[in-house]
Amino acid sequence: MRILINAGHSVNGTDWGACGNGLREAEVNKKIAMKLCDYLMDDGHTITYFQQTKSVNDVWQFENKCNYDLTISIHCNSFNSTANGHEVLYYPTSIKGKKLAQSIQTSLVKTVGLRDRGIKQRDNLCVLKRTKSTAVLVETAFISNPNEAKLLREKPDLFARAIAIGVKNYLNS
Repeated sequence: MRILINAGHSVNGTDWGACGNGLREAEVNKKIAMKLCDYLMDDGHTITYFQQTKSVNDVWQFENKCNYDLTISIHCNSFNSTANGHEVLYYPTSIKGKKLAQSIQTSLVKTVGLRDRGIKQRDNLCVLKRTKSTAVLVETAFISNPNEAKLLREKPDLFARAIAIGVKNYLNS
């Protein structure tokens, strides 16, 4: 299986994403994504890591050149200090995307244990709308919530392992 792992936002400072509790989303996403790459490679998949440099369009444009089977975009949510939980987004007409989103969501809730915010359709995100492969966007936790930010800071491996288990379960179903 050829899988593109996208760490959302840019670590070069053009788009850090959300910031909260001393964390920058792009940096958190990168840590989780790099560990996820290792897990999926250990399972025998061909993995490409990608993080945007200029704009969000970088992701789908790169993906569409390379013919991947799956695209997984890693992100952190942000709202306020009490908002909490995991959610996985998929494109409304993607049946495979919905199945992958549910598998990853189930694994995140079981493995990490934050509130189940469910899977959600999103038709306005280019990483879901414009990619040729089956794509999901994983909102791992709320960077704006101090308790969840602590988990993101201290246990990026836990999130990566949960996502890898979700991918494995999806592929075995």
